[in-house]
Amino acid sequence: MLGRARGCLARGDVARAEQFFRQVVAADSRNREALEQLVMISLRRGQADTAEGLLRQLATAYPGEPLYCDRLATLLAKRGRGAEAITWYRKLLAARPALNNSRYNLARLLKSEGLMQEALQEYRNCLTRKIDCPEEVLSNISIVHTNLHQHEEARQALEAALQHNPDYIPALYNLALLQEEEGDWPAARAAYERILGLEPMHPGALAHLANGEKIADPAHPVIGQLQAALGRDKLAPEAREDMLYALGKALDDCQQFDSGFDYYQQANEISRKRCGAYNRDEHERLVDKLISHCDQQWVESIEPVSDAPLVFISGMFRSGTTLLEQVLAAHPALGAGGEIDFFQRAVTPFPAGLVTANTAQLRSIGRDYVDYLTRHFPAQARVTNKRPDNLLCLGLFRALFPNARVINTVRDPLDNCISVFFQPLEAEQAYANDLLDTGHYYLQCQRLAAHWQSLLGDSMIELSYESLVEMPQSSIGRALEFLQLEWHEGCLTFHEATNRVRTASVHQVRRPLYSSSIGRWKNYANQLATLDTYLRT
Repeated sequence: MLGRARGCLARGDVARAEQFFRQVVAADSRNREALEQLVMISLRRGQADTAEGLLRQLATAYPGEPLYCDRLATLLAKRGRGAEAITWYRKLLAARPALNNSRYNLARLLKSEGLMQEALQEYRNCLTRKIDCPEEVLSNISIVHTNLHQHEEARQALEAALQHNPDYIPALYNLALLQEEEGDWPAARAAYERILGLEPMHPGALAHLANGEKIADPAHPVIGQLQAALGRDKLAPEAREDMLYALGKALDDCQQFDSGFDYYQQANEISRKRCGAYNRDEHERLVDKLISHCDQQWVESIEPVSDAPLVFISGMFRSGTTLLEQVLAAHPALGAGGEIDFFQRAVTPFPAGLVTANTAQLRSIGRDYVDYLTRHFPAQARVTNKRPDNLLCLGLFRALFPNARVINTVRDPLDNCISVFFQPLEAEQAYANDLLDTGHYYLQCQRLAAHWQSLLGDSMIELSYESLVEMPQSSIGRALEFLQLEWHEGCLTFHEATNRVRTASVHQVRRPLYSSSIGRWKNYANQLATLDTYLRT
């Protein structure tokens, strides 16, 4: 029967081969070849349920075989069932603790599920058990430490990785990113250049070199290097996307605006495939639902969990949220938490889960957030939580933390929209890849912000990017007064700080306040004419 199945496969008669393999399994439920082939046939057809059942059969029949457990865990994780995948890895490692590669896969899965401490422990176990390529494990350890806001430990892990293998490009690249995000651009630039010495067309290094400096000359070598790298065959879409954005930025620096915009358009076309389409009607319905459900009665129905004067910063992406946080973090009474994604993970799905969750669930989330701040920022009294999409759940902050303060940043709509269009964002920001979609999202942000303002009253203020840049003393003073803090002169020299900044504004916040980004849209007036009309109507 197996011979007939193999013959059918060789002739391309998959349907007939499947029939024979199933007959084999009916006669021998532990037949590895037949089960393996049926898994492959099911996966090719997109029959995930069938493939999962067959892999369970294999993993149960052969509990010490890592291949089956790895494949089953991978499939479960892809199907959003990470906890089950972790259970299968635990079962395998209990039977065969020496399987370092499976332990490494478990650590990666724990990291992707947000279980950072457990992931850290399993990565360390890999090192203790003398796993091959320890530099790869140490690079992943650095990522976990970064997610835990333990940046010095992240640096140490990367340096240890490079002691094992000085030419290990992933560790070099992550170290360069860390140096760049801490404001040490000379060190980061040297690391990127070293990477290019090892891999001359490394897409990330080229993109960061272009983004990290002002490119004044169209003949600058990095422009030619980027263009040459884009001409390579089999270039990964994400690498092409990053380099196209970088070329757009470089030509914008050179004031070759039409050519730069063309590269930005090409980048967004790739990004659109990665992120999927933005549904304007669906997003409007979401905003309608939040406004309708999260009203004054809803806020009052949730018993507060803390009277701490927490600080939240929200606003449209690229509206000045990072700049504001850096300015405020220069005050000794405040610390920059950065883009804390706690609520975005805890409210599921985010933000629609606000409508379906009961008050007990929401209060539990609030208590867990207070614990999170205590664990991750023990030395800082007031930590700013700066995420643009905090805007989607400001009512929850008001309910859980009645003494919290919210600063919502705003920016000229055309400047804001084009800045979004010029940046690669996450898949959740699908609106970013089309100017009219970005304009629609901007208007919905305004509508939602107006609703939250009506609920939060004096505990929420709006601060414009333009006022912060053009009238820094008065704008900063207003923000500090709102947070009930005294004026601090260091807020004007925020750019000298060395804390880690992990956003697209990493270089802008290392410079003194400048106004060249105000009115930037005028360089692209022709390309923005339709958006301008849309926003005005």
